[in-house]
Amino acid sequence: MRLSLSGRTSTALVFGFGASLAVVHASHALSHETLAAGTVLGAVVPFGLAVAIAAVPIALYRGDRDVVPVIAAWVLLGAATLGVVSTAVVAHQFVEGVLVVEALFVVAAAATGGGLLGSLAGWYDAQTRRRADLVESLQQATTDLSAATTQQEVCERAVEIANQVLDLPVTGVWLYDDEADALVPAAVANPGQELFDNPPTYASGESLSWQAFESGEMTVYDDVRSVDGVHNPDTVIRSEIVIPLGAYGVMNLGATEPNAFDDLDVTVAKLLATATRAALGRADREEVLRRQRRELGRQNERLEEFTSVVSHDLRSPLSVAKGRLDLAREQYDDADLEATADALDRMDSLIEDLLALAKQGRTVGDVRTVSLADIAETAWENVETTEATLSTEDEAIDADPGRLRQLLENLFTNAVIHGGETVSVSVEPTESGFVVADDGPGIPASERERVFEVGYTDHESGTGFGLPIVRRIAVAHGWSVEVAESESGGARFEFRFDGDAAE
Repeated sequence: MRLSLSGRTSTALVFGFGASLAVVHASHALSHETLAAGTVLGAVVPFGLAVAIAAVPIALYRGDRDVVPVIAAWVLLGAATLGVVSTAVVAHQFVEGVLVVEALFVVAAAATGGGLLGSLAGWYDAQTRRRADLVESLQQATTDLSAATTQQEVCERAVEIANQVLDLPVTGVWLYDDEADALVPAAVANPGQELFDNPPTYASGESLSWQAFESGEMTVYDDVRSVDGVHNPDTVIRSEIVIPLGAYGVMNLGATEPNAFDDLDVTVAKLLATATRAALGRADREEVLRRQRRELGRQNERLEEFTSVVSHDLRSPLSVAKGRLDLAREQYDDADLEATADALDRMDSLIEDLLALAKQGRTVGDVRTVSLADIAETAWENVETTEATLSTEDEAIDADPGRLRQLLENLFTNAVIHGGETVSVSVEPTESGFVVADDGPGIPASERERVFEVGYTDHESGTGFGLPIVRRIAVAHGWSVEVAESESGGARFEFRFDGDAAE
């Protein structure tokens, strides 16, 4: 509640009201020839209260004129309430035949008491409003912190909020520098910069700021000159609030006069520091992500260069060698030429697997609902299986069909290589994914994790790339893959859709 009047007008109104009451009580006191106890209680005391009512808005107007309209509204309400009540009592007594002595002064005394109570209620209301408005303004301002993308930007916006929104102009943020083992200034509000030639750096174990950073506890100093451990005993700062920002540093809010901060200042300072700490953490994580993206970009560039070398610089001479070999085989029938052809074919297979491994990204593209059995049968047709057999059970799953087919092709090839031309392979859904099993010799428990390492193989015709490609495709889908033993003693690859997909 507040009057829709300016601070100046509200001050004049309350002053006039209090002065009028003071005149009434003064005249009442002067109407008595002696200063009896009744006169003191009925006239002198109300006179003093009326003078207080008149003085309150003048004192407040000099310091915080915005609260005067609020207090004015409460003063008038309190005075009117008790004035009306006392008037009603006097009127009731009159109707009952009882004449109240000096009724006007009784009503004036009641109005004075009501006005004083109203001023106290108004002060409380004004402080509550101020707190709510300040917190709301702080909440709106701190949304800017979430838009900051670097820690430096967070610090600059935080001191700007302290200066412009919270009216705490001597504010600065110091961030911890791991290499220097010190708190270095990151941002200081413009009014605060005028007090220092250069904001200080707080070395380990020195200063009140380092104490707060190390202890992790906020400290309020009413007069820093009376405290041990001050970085600069001759500092112009007298009052200070030091708030740690976790592992990031500290926020300092100062004033050039002692006892400058009240409870509300401390509260909003803590809120600002909490928002700043959260924003610093967010900016730190974003910076880590940016570094990771830059590093990933550099890795992708190197990968492109690598695949280019493999595709052109290796395949071209390999194609020439195969062409020359074909010409030689037309003229000569030599076992060494057949061995050379086998070696060239192995090189070609090695290059294909190497390129496939290099191009398998960590994400998948065309994910849709597909038939597990259909994809498995298509993959089977693309593998030289001779007399091997495949059995499937159908299930609809969400996958990139092309990459799922490649995953199965690699598993089928691996089964044929290790299980022989008559190996039996099965693809079946499970409650949490699917399995691919065979009746070959299986994989020893001690080797089941190593088979996913790039280059690992226990067969002379293996390249060591097939199963790493399988895991990479699974991880790209968000699946986990583990090796176990099938019912017939062969290899069993278990894929779980809800498992840990980390490589």
